[in-house]
Amino acid sequence: MSWKNMVQDDFTPEHDRNASQNEGDSVSSVDAVAEPVAEDMRTPRERAMEIFRTRSYEGESLRMGQVLRRVRETLGLTIEGISADTRLRKDYLMWIERMEVGDLPGGGYLSAILNTYARYLNLPEKDVIRAYTQECGGVEDVRHDAPVPKIGGIAPDRPKWPLAVAAALVLALMGAGAVGLSQFMRQEPELAPAPAVVAVNGARESLFSGTDASQRPVPKNLPLELHAVRQGWLEVRGADGTIFRSRTMAPGESYFPRLNAGWTVSARDGGAFEWRVGDLTVGPLGPEGAEVFSVSVDEQLPRAAEAAAPAMAANGGNKASR
Repeated sequence: MSWKNMVQDDFTPEHDRNASQNEGDSVSSVDAVAEPVAEDMRTPRERAMEIFRTRSYEGESLRMGQVLRRVRETLGLTIEGISADTRLRKDYLMWIERMEVGDLPGGGYLSAILNTYARYLNLPEKDVIRAYTQECGGVEDVRHDAPVPKIGGIAPDRPKWPLAVAAALVLALMGAGAVGLSQFMRQEPELAPAPAVVAVNGARESLFSGTDASQRPVPKNLPLELHAVRQGWLEVRGADGTIFRSRTMAPGESYFPRLNAGWTVSARDGGAFEWRVGDLTVGPLGPEGAEVFSVSVDEQLPRAAEAAAPAMAANGGNKASR
């Protein structure tokens, strides 16, 4: 064997091995770089629509307000820019994304703002409005969004006043018949009630005993509050429809509605909330596990005043103790 052949036998395999290894490293490096490049091939619109379809971002489930924010950020848009283009106030857009609808004006503004915002983001407006209002409790905003009737079920609206007139006549005839039958069946004149002995209790049970609940005076500055005994959704509306609170309240959280202002309260579980005056429990908002709608705050005042009367008397009649 010649020296030249020995040199090839000793060094050529090693050179080949190094070359193969370098080539393999190059392939591995290309593969490692190729994966993130493939991830970046999606357009911002495709990533935004995926967020809207899945209602999630990086494994976190999102409410519709958060979906709108993530879509906006993915598209590289700012609240300032959207406000300038749509003429919507910046604080309205921020409240929409935070789902703080109680700060928005009433009268259908929620649906109008959602429709404009979704159209600007190129999202289906009706789907956004329906999901958003269901999550925040603003179901009144989608009551008129009725489904399209099926083929064959479309017919012109018929006037309803003939049915109302007929029903009124039937009720009038039934009432007249009941009165006549009661007069016919009466055989003896009614006897005046005999005087009864009434026991008088010198120590009155409360400051308002002996008077009707609706006629009892309501103390000023009565600290009537709605207290969440467990987690539950609550909505508080003003007399003009303005939403002052519409969200899920945590256990132990309280809300003080305005008194003598015509406010109403709705909840998905009446047993999750109770009326309180200080540390005194007046009663539950509604039945356990049942939905309650438009419960008058002012109608709770006589009952709350009666419950708080002993404590108020002990404090000089000013307010219930805490």
